[in-house]
Amino acid sequence: MNRYEAQILRSLKEGPKSFWRLLDEQDEHIKGFAERLKRLLQEELVCVVDGKFTLSEKGRAKYAALKPYKSVTCPSCRGGYNPYAFREAFAEYAKLVDGRPLPNLDFDQGFMTHEDIFARLAFMYERGDLEGQEILILGDDDLFSLALCATGFPKKVTVLEVDERLVSFIQKRAREKQFPLEARTYNACDAYPLEEHAFDVFITDPVESEKGLKVTLSRGAQSLKKGGALYFGLTTIESSWKKWYLVEKMLLEMNFAITDILRRFSSYPDRDNQFDRTYYERTMMLRLLDFEPPLPADADWFRSSFLRCEAVELPVPLVIGSVAFDKDFYLDEETMATPGFEVEDRPGS
Repeated sequence: MNRYEAQILRSLKEGPKSFWRLLDEQDEHIKGFAERLKRLLQEELVCVVDGKFTLSEKGRAKYAALKPYKSVTCPSCRGGYNPYAFREAFAEYAKLVDGRPLPNLDFDQGFMTHEDIFARLAFMYERGDLEGQEILILGDDDLFSLALCATGFPKKVTVLEVDERLVSFIQKRAREKQFPLEARTYNACDAYPLEEHAFDVFITDPVESEKGLKVTLSRGAQSLKKGGALYFGLTTIESSWKKWYLVEKMLLEMNFAITDILRRFSSYPDRDNQFDRTYYERTMMLRLLDFEPPLPADADWFRSSFLRCEAVELPVPLVIGSVAFDKDFYLDEETMATPGFEVEDRPGS
């Protein structure tokens, strides 16, 4: 029994679990997880009762010695960081995002909770990457730019965002509050439009295809000064450890050192994003099992780790200039939770 199988089995030792809860409590990328769960079903070690997975009698007998899962994380903080450290800014941000555009699945959008936004902000503050800094955000469906400006810490915040609705919304709030905030429409597949190596901090939540990661992180390398900080989110849902290894190689080639990885630090709850059933029908998840998980999801299953990197020398992008904006930018054989294309169109199919 390997550790991925053990994660599923010890979770089921607690009692019946939904597909979403099991997914939330494991570390393997979604394709591998679904294949492993399907195999446990085929071996009749696990069964489905009233829409939930549970150990069968055969499974309980075989794994009698396995201890049930026990949560060991703090239920109050976000990975050790207090999301309410800047209460006035937190309250202001809640007002600023009122009336925000809802996620557009064509751009693989989905936003975090307010608490996770401010946990990220608290971490960046601790690392000295807010006060007096010039910050570039590539893709801002979370409206993190408004949270940053609500603190009054950054010298300037610039947003490059493909969705014109979000650009207009950010520009409107910037005018209303006279924030040092600029937003402009930009597709990451286009050539980098700003002065190179002019920013102190770069933040993004990239699409997790290999191409998307390489392009997006390269834009960060083009933007940052020597000594600059690169922040981005990365999941195990859509990225296997092999892909993590490839990302680390990319970062090293671009002259970045990884200084911090905050595991499963940010969540993207379905309830806050107001997704409906069509969202799941457009993803690959339900195609992986001979079982359709009940909806809505009862767990915040899509979580990302938050990585901080530092440019130890002047960053060197791996991609310069424009690239094709095609399905490969969003999809590879591991990005199974990304909507957009049918299974036959997906790389590796």
